[in-house]
Amino acid sequence: MRRTRVNWDIIEPRQPRPAHHISSHPTSMQLLTTGGVPRATTAVLDDREQRHATARAQAAAIVDSPRRPRRFDAARDRRLRRSPRRRSHARGPARVKPRVRWTRARRLIAAAVLLIQIALLGLALLLPAFQVRGVSISGTRLLSAPDLVAAADVPHQSIFTVDANAIRQRLLALPWLRDATVSTELPATVRIAVVERAPALRVRRDGVDMFVAGNGAVAPASGAFEQAWSSTPVLLDDRAGSSQPIAAQLVQDLSLVAQRFPAIFGCGVAAYQWGVDDAVSIWSTSGWRAIVGHLDTHDDLSALPAQLASLSSLRGQLNFAKPNFGYVDLENPAAPAIGGSAGLPPEVLQAGTPAPAAGPPSPPATAGVPLPTPKPSPSPSPSPSPGTKQTPSPNASPTPANFAIVEPTQPPGH
Repeated sequence: MRRTRVNWDIIEPRQPRPAHHISSHPTSMQLLTTGGVPRATTAVLDDREQRHATARAQAAAIVDSPRRPRRFDAARDRRLRRSPRRRSHARGPARVKPRVRWTRARRLIAAAVLLIQIALLGLALLLPAFQVRGVSISGTRLLSAPDLVAAADVPHQSIFTVDANAIRQRLLALPWLRDATVSTELPATVRIAVVERAPALRVRRDGVDMFVAGNGAVAPASGAFEQAWSSTPVLLDDRAGSSQPIAAQLVQDLSLVAQRFPAIFGCGVAAYQWGVDDAVSIWSTSGWRAIVGHLDTHDDLSALPAQLASLSSLRGQLNFAKPNFGYVDLENPAAPAIGGSAGLPPEVLQAGTPAPAAGPPSPPATAGVPLPTPKPSPSPSPSPSPGTKQTPSPNASPTPANFAIVEPTQPPGH
């Protein structure tokens, strides 16, 4: 239902509005005037337009109403006091702060602090207490500590200027090292922790044992390394002529065969033998051997998996743990030859023990007459010079680089 409403707007004659003023009232609410006399207009408004018109009228009244300026009204009987705060916009001569004196003082303090820092840095670089004097080596089994110190080439300088990364790169150039960690410790010690490569094969030639790594690196073998000695397969190199290098691929293959041999055949590898005829044989711990032939060239090495597969195919016909045969010739994998009787030769039986060290020949014994025991000749000891004191150092040994090898400290509880 629509209804008619009369809207009025009273215009004050004292404050006439300019001609260009636009009223904020909608068209339906504007008042038509004739000669300054208000005239009512009628317009049909629905509820929505009526609410909008009412809101606009209230907003226009708020905007058009004059604002009263703020005034500070204090009671007449109250006495005002002066505030101690100074206004920033107050007029008056600006006071100049004495900054020159403070600026000079700050500059002097900064210069003094800088000189002290430079002096401390110079002392740290030049004091003998911070010069590198010891190198600690840990993690070695096959390599000796003096050899590692010589390869590290630690400079004799301040501990604060030691380049640990450069020392590590020099150590990693050694073929037997897999990884190395270099750190410094105050006041003057460089600590080196190395991780060596595990020996993949032990080669015995002319009574001398050598450990060979998977990358072909060679190191002297000693019976002191019992764990490496017992867990590393041995190759008896009986080839004629001078010592020849062994290919790294062959070393890796022989090490892998020794690891998988017990699970497949029920017996381990006692030794590999490279005979004078350049044929390679695999001796088992149960007394039989597998002849694989020449392994000098790359083509020979590529044929080794087929030969071992042919040997594995005979598990249903032969008892490798308790053999009644002596050898299996695999030079022709398609037709392996079987024969002989089981048994290990003496050189294979002695391969598990360290080779005896070569010493001077003993004199022949005379029947019934005991040999005289030679008396040890005393070795002259150098006499110390007057004014010097020699203090024994049980844990440090001198090296060619004039450093002391420091024993690594054990953590508490070990």
